[in-house]
Amino acid sequence: MVQISDYEWTLDALHCACLLARNTGTPIVLVEMIPVQHPTLLGTDFGYMNFSHQDEASLRDYQATIEDYGLEFTTLLFQYMDLPSGIAQAAEHVHAQIVFAHIPDSIIPLWSKFQRWLLNRQLTHQHRQWIEHPLYDANAAVTIANPVVEISHP
Repeated sequence: MVQISDYEWTLDALHCACLLARNTGTPIVLVEMIPVQHPTLLGTDFGYMNFSHQDEASLRDYQATIEDYGLEFTTLLFQYMDLPSGIAQAAEHVHAQIVFAHIPDSIIPLWSKFQRWLLNRQLTHQHRQWIEHPLYDANAAVTIANPVVEISHP
């Protein structure tokens, strides 16, 4: 499962998830976390008010990236009130074994640290692996199919 966050982090996570999925033969679930302002909006059309046209365009870009890898995937729009709990619930909903998720920094550093601790606790309790810092190096991922070596004889 890959949670959509900021563009650069999401692309790194998506490339790592695609390489992992390709090696294991598993599909990818791309999850757009949509915050709602009030619990009564959860599960309603009004809960999608924070899903913008820009979010929709970015989602299409991420889907195209997965298609470039030739992998199966599904997309899930998931409404939440609390991000760590929402990510854990989404992971449970899709039965994810590995979760690429990002908790953004807060202006209150201890709040961010607490949210990361909470997400780690919830995912660990569910026996899921959380990957918070995906490291993707495009140069390392390139495979040279036919290397050419020229040897000159004296």
